[in-house]
Amino acid sequence: PLAGGASAETVATKYLADVRLSSLDGVADLQAAGFDVAGVNRPALTAGVVATDEDLTRLGALGYTYTILQSNTAEIRIAAHQDYTDPQELSAFMDQVVAAHPNLARKITLVDALFEGQQLYAVKITADVAEDNTRPSFILDAQHHAREVMTTEIARDMVDYLTSRYETDPQVRRWVDGINIYVVGSVNPDGGMYVFRYDNMWRKNRHPGCAVDVNRNYPFLWASCNGSSGECTAETFRGIAPGSEPETQGMLQLTADVRPFYTLSYHSYGEYIMYSYGCSDPDEMAAMDEVAQSLNAILQNDQGVTGQYAVGPIWSAIYPVDGGSTDTQYGRHGAYGFTIEVNNSFQPDYATWRDVTVQRQRTAWQFFLDRTLDGPQIRGTVTDAVTGLPVAATVDLAEVTFTHGEWPRRADANGRYHRLARSGQTYHVTYSAPGYCARTEEITVGSGPAVLDAALVPPTPPGNVTAVGDGDNRILVSWSPALNATAYRVLRSLTSGGPYSEVGLVAAPQTSFQDTTVSGTATYHYIVRALQPCESQDSEEASASATGACTLAPGFAGVSSVTNGEQSTCALDLEWPEAVSYCGGRITYKVHRSPTSPFAPSPTNLVASGLGTTRFSDRDALADGATYHYIVRAVDSSNGLEDDNTVSLSGSPTGALQVGTWADDAGDTGAARLATSPPWSVHATGGKAGPKVYATGSYPDDLCSALTTPAITVQAGAVLSFASKHDIETGWDAGIVEVAEGPAFDAWEKLAKVNYPDSLSNTGNACGFPASGSGTVFSRYHSPPSYPASDYSGSLSAWEGKEIKLRWRISSDVTGTGAGWWIDDVAITNAVFPSACAPGSAPSPGEASPSGSPMSARRSTTGTGVDLSYTPRCGTLDNAVYWGTGPLVGGPQWTGAACSLGNTGEASFDPGEVPPGAFVYFVVVGQSASKEGSYGRGFDGSTHTERPEAVGVGECDLPQDLTGSCP
Repeated sequence: PLAGGASAETVATKYLADVRLSSLDGVADLQAAGFDVAGVNRPALTAGVVATDEDLTRLGALGYTYTILQSNTAEIRIAAHQDYTDPQELSAFMDQVVAAHPNLARKITLVDALFEGQQLYAVKITADVAEDNTRPSFILDAQHHAREVMTTEIARDMVDYLTSRYETDPQVRRWVDGINIYVVGSVNPDGGMYVFRYDNMWRKNRHPGCAVDVNRNYPFLWASCNGSSGECTAETFRGIAPGSEPETQGMLQLTADVRPFYTLSYHSYGEYIMYSYGCSDPDEMAAMDEVAQSLNAILQNDQGVTGQYAVGPIWSAIYPVDGGSTDTQYGRHGAYGFTIEVNNSFQPDYATWRDVTVQRQRTAWQFFLDRTLDGPQIRGTVTDAVTGLPVAATVDLAEVTFTHGEWPRRADANGRYHRLARSGQTYHVTYSAPGYCARTEEITVGSGPAVLDAALVPPTPPGNVTAVGDGDNRILVSWSPALNATAYRVLRSLTSGGPYSEVGLVAAPQTSFQDTTVSGTATYHYIVRALQPCESQDSEEASASATGACTLAPGFAGVSSVTNGEQSTCALDLEWPEAVSYCGGRITYKVHRSPTSPFAPSPTNLVASGLGTTRFSDRDALADGATYHYIVRAVDSSNGLEDDNTVSLSGSPTGALQVGTWADDAGDTGAARLATSPPWSVHATGGKAGPKVYATGSYPDDLCSALTTPAITVQAGAVLSFASKHDIETGWDAGIVEVAEGPAFDAWEKLAKVNYPDSLSNTGNACGFPASGSGTVFSRYHSPPSYPASDYSGSLSAWEGKEIKLRWRISSDVTGTGAGWWIDDVAITNAVFPSACAPGSAPSPGEASPSGSPMSARRSTTGTGVDLSYTPRCGTLDNAVYWGTGPLVGGPQWTGAACSLGNTGEASFDPGEVPPGAFVYFVVVGQSASKEGSYGRGFDGSTHTERPEAVGVGECDLPQDLTGSCP
């Protein structure tokens, strides 16, 4: 047996059936029904279908009438086309041509050896073929489908015609001297040899695992419009991935290397002249159709009559085709790809039709060679205006907007470009490339080529950029002028290397800028860009700082991680990188927490402040399994300013991991932990064993929504069980259970081993659930819905040792819904999951600068204020100060208080003027939102109590709380 599982003795019997059509639209119906359409006889209104016995039965069942023209039985399948050129004969002929015309022809290997040993190659024909040149290129290919043997004859004839007549025919000399012509006589030579040796009806390549229709394997629009099949056995199997086949890869590389203006792909049969796309109309349809119609006017059909070919985009002219060669040549590489289907019959008699066909098709390929040189188009060369070197610029036409994901149209490595145009039209051409100013030109196209060259200007940044402090809060930036600059953009950053933001726009010829918006002390980094008229690259960086007040908040990236403490007391551990102080002060950090996101930091959600390290453990009344969101801000003690980052991260506290049964009853006895997306939510009533339940309620049309578990690791023998009732539109809407593995949890598959109660008879639902038989889904009206006595269950053994998520997904079509789906009492046995943790309490505000921590006080430089420096303490969100004035007699006599001093380690208060010889005495008291810690305690032998002197002094006094402890 040969690779692919076939041999001379095991070729499956197939028939060529001539199927009667009621109209030409029936060709698309046959293709959509999965039949192998070999071609169309449009005058006779029949389609040739290569069919198995099963296909013939199906044709009859669908109401088609047909005639069997031939079969591929042993006595027919080889003799049917032996006069045609097989791939090995073609290769030998091409070698002879190259040997006879070494200055005109060269054989280029595209794939050295295919699956069954054939070589994929192209023959390049041009004058002085061994030398590099900048001529436009043209590609003709044949025999994508192995059985289409006439197409190879056309390619062979083209090579013979051009090389044998070069010396005697001025027109041939003009084509060969002016164009790089590439001919691929057989795109599918493996399949071609199989056709000649074993099966004249073979279509695909010879991939040993699963043969592929090469003309459905190209990457642009691959598998996009039901114009191919994903089934290995189908004749239009598109392959396992776009561009997976060596034949496709060879053609893709050729197209990318030579960047053809036009391509012409030959197929048979049906007499069509077609162009992209196989799934929709192209955006340049008017221009492409003009080319095709012009060819149709001069191209004779099998009856010798012109103007009789069917013309249009592939999808509408014949039927949808995705992954076709011309779509990729056009969509990715800007080549204008055309396809011709020749003849009105399958493998026509060689003696009768070969020479007639190739002579008539000379009109077609010669038409495209003429169009390459002389047809309406815009072409030219893009260069660097300074160096004269070519630029591979993007070339856009304002009159053409691409809407199908096409790649940008670019000049080639030699700077050459070409765009198809319509005679008599005016176009606006824009050239752009990184590092160059874009340029737009207007041109009107006549009956031939319009040549438009473009020299792009590379904008040059200004040089000699300097920055110097120029007094308080002022920096002067200066630079040398840049050539042809109309203005300069000045940008700055607090970080060397950026990112930069604009601070000034200066009109030329001015070459300096005074920045008056800077903070004192901080170092600023500047770059300048010239507008010439487009914006240049960055200049070299210059740096400076100014005197004056420092008014900058810290530079801070925000919280970087929130992790579960996995302790018996619920805790979440936060970390963040160090902030940068631009003003030289000490940095402290504040932590804000919210049960919802997004949220704005405020005093009401502040849970910690004055932190001097880059980590914090939150234990303040956290609930097991609940989600908390955090924002961390940095504060500079020198000016009290904090940064304004909005980075928010979340976490959920739990206890340590345990092994057992993971359960969720929607919040009846613990936290409701399943993630809901609308319309899923926790309902207060409707549960099975308790009142609460996860439910959709009356769901909308065209819905695809899921209820999802957290990540859970399962062990051997794990089983999912859950209670469920439903009222879902029978046969149209459905619910299923799905599972995905970590860490990505992005590849969901149906959990099939669940005792589903219903079937899904129709498709068209929003999630794309396929139709399925009994016991595969939840899909039935129940009025009223009720819970079965036994829960639904399914084995999870296939995921032993894996971290998984489960989800219940409901999908509806565009009309008709039900009362919804209810899920309750979810349980997973043999699971590894976190135990519950107990809420903790926040630490009481700590004493500012306790024993061993420095605290200092000094008179302000002006007035009667006092400036304090102290060490912030854990649990403190704010500080107050109580003071009195001396002399101190007996207990302190508190005379005043100042609230809301912050918790940065720097504060000020003003006790007023102190009498001569007296002094100020004070205490700093740490506070939270509702309580304060002790600034001094008395002990009566059994309890500590707050010393009473400051009680009731001013509005700062709060109840003392000595419970809790710092983490």
